[in-house]
Amino acid sequence: MEIGERRQIISRRFSLDTLLLLAILLLALATRLPGLDVFLTADEARSWFGRSIIFLDSLARGDLANTAPGGEVPYIANVSLSPGPGVTTMWSGAIGLVLAYLRQGAPGPLTDFLRSVPFDPLDPAMLPFLRLTGVLVAAITAGLTFRWSRPLVGRPAAFLAAALVALDPFYLALSRVLGHDALVSSFMWLSVLAFLRAMHHRQTGSAGSRQDTIFLVVSGACAGLAVLSKYPALFLGGFVGLFLLVFHLARRDGRAPRQVALMLLRDLFLWSVSAAAVMVLLWPAMWVDPLTPLVAIFTDALRASGSAHQKGSFFLGRPVPDPGALFYPLVVVFRTTPVVFLGFLVWLWSLARGRKPAGEETIPAPRSLLLLTLLAYILLYGLLVTYGGKKQDRYILPAFPAMAMLAAVGYLYIATVGGRLRQTSFRAWLVPVGAVLVQLVLVVPYFPYYFTYYNPLAGGGRAAVALIPVGWGEGLNEAAAYLNRLPEAEALRVTSWYSTTFEPFFKGQAIYKLEDEKISRSPKPGLAADYVVFYVNQVQRELPSAGALQFFRARPPVHTVTLNGIDYAWIYPSLGVEHIFAGEARLVGQAELLGYTLTDEAGQPVAALFPESVGILSLYWEWQGKSPDDPLGLSLVDETGKTRGWGNPIETTAPLPFEQWQEGMVVRSDFALVIFPDTPPGDYRLSVWIDRPATGETVGVFPLEEVIRVVPR
Repeated sequence: MEIGERRQIISRRFSLDTLLLLAILLLALATRLPGLDVFLTADEARSWFGRSIIFLDSLARGDLANTAPGGEVPYIANVSLSPGPGVTTMWSGAIGLVLAYLRQGAPGPLTDFLRSVPFDPLDPAMLPFLRLTGVLVAAITAGLTFRWSRPLVGRPAAFLAAALVALDPFYLALSRVLGHDALVSSFMWLSVLAFLRAMHHRQTGSAGSRQDTIFLVVSGACAGLAVLSKYPALFLGGFVGLFLLVFHLARRDGRAPRQVALMLLRDLFLWSVSAAAVMVLLWPAMWVDPLTPLVAIFTDALRASGSAHQKGSFFLGRPVPDPGALFYPLVVVFRTTPVVFLGFLVWLWSLARGRKPAGEETIPAPRSLLLLTLLAYILLYGLLVTYGGKKQDRYILPAFPAMAMLAAVGYLYIATVGGRLRQTSFRAWLVPVGAVLVQLVLVVPYFPYYFTYYNPLAGGGRAAVALIPVGWGEGLNEAAAYLNRLPEAEALRVTSWYSTTFEPFFKGQAIYKLEDEKISRSPKPGLAADYVVFYVNQVQRELPSAGALQFFRARPPVHTVTLNGIDYAWIYPSLGVEHIFAGEARLVGQAELLGYTLTDEAGQPVAALFPESVGILSLYWEWQGKSPDDPLGLSLVDETGKTRGWGNPIETTAPLPFEQWQEGMVVRSDFALVIFPDTPPGDYRLSVWIDRPATGETVGVFPLEEVIRVVPR
């Protein structure tokens, strides 16, 4: 072949690779860039947005030590930097903040701008800036998947793998929010892929080109970025070390054990140094004290590995503290697509049969060590996250790009059925292009709510909501939009699960918590509101309690938010109880007092009573085991304990019969509170207790500091 012909072939291949790369980048960006401000997820507002402000403020002031875990600034309350560590997430948020700052024309010092940024609630107009870096990282990851995997699996399979990564609905959804799961998945995948490229160069005898060393260093650098994103990426150190040993033993080429050991140590050194260099370079806290951030990471990793989620989980139709070993396999089935799922099964089938491909040498056999390494990565990482007590569907995301790669190879084996296949043939591209088109048809209709996608082969969203936790905050924006259309919406008080996700879209007052009582722990905020918004994963986990949900959900909702066939949020009218008890007023195993309303005999609200008057006091309490035969008693007492008013019981009501109550049911007990004639004006303490008529005893008196004012007639 003449030199000119070779140049033409190289030029054509370069042009084709460039076109394919551009197509992948276009797919990744076109599905991610639009609609970045539509809704918020749970951890973005107060967690990662607040931490990004702290991180950038610390950099702007030169306070590098404040970028370590625990770092905070005085103008953002109750938010500090996490040992997560989430450094790449904070860099992403910081870049977004700088872009927003520059778009406003750089008005004054950056630190002043950060103090003026709407934080709680977050301004949705900030979201495209904050999320842009994550979108670009995902697009670059898809592009590099094509470029780096082409020598491993051939051009058609590399294109399909990259397209499946770009269009994976779970990865797509998570890469459109400010968080660390998509980032750690991207960097872990690129680290593994670069490692495979390095080993591929070793296997093909091209080590002299130094490509193996370059990719080994790149793998370590990507691992450093992954560890800066989230501590489960520490897994990469053990994984790469193990498979470096495997690859060295697989091609000893007559070398003595000492030579193999020296080469292994050299590779580990290069990989580790490049990972450490990136970590030190990109985490300013390590410039001043490298040990403290590392200790924080390892300490938090050990803590989280054994603890269940604070608010519990949901699995196979019931709330559980830890969903167990079957959780992630089921999540993978629901979160993947039919295209990836079937392709992966085909590859496993070819692995079991051990069938060699009929294609070119660049298409690896199913038992190729490179592909088996990917399978080991999926399985070992799955075991790692399964070991931890805290389990959420997003934790398994780093396994998805590797599954996409193996699925692409599986489709390549479908294309090779019937004889030898050249990468330039029409049939070589028919299957990959068809798979990409099917993936597009399956995923794009879910825009902008990609989180609502669940594998139709597993029953889709309707089956998922019955088996695994569902809901990231999507749909609460729609609930806010409905309430905003109500008359006098600005005056409404609404309690919502994920309040910081709901509040930015709501015109009225969103009640996040009362004192320290949040809707995740108590029905108090819901009782104080005009409306309460329940969310799907809150209902799945029965928070704040099964009984509280019974109380509010006994009536039909005024509105239900449904996205792609899944009911995500329900809006219920609430009571607007004005007097909510601060702190705990509880008798363990019996009941907890929540709040009360006070009206005159005509039902009109009153702020005070007077001697010889009768007020109707409706007491709301939470059932925690109290016998229906043990009634509540109520009175007003002065500072000496003398009774100044007596509550005559009227009735006790709940939306369901006692036999159906679950723990936490909210109950209303009405009393006619009679103020004694000789009661002087003043403030009197409300006293509530539980009687036991069967024995003539008092079960206990609730610890209350609430006072009711008595005024002159």
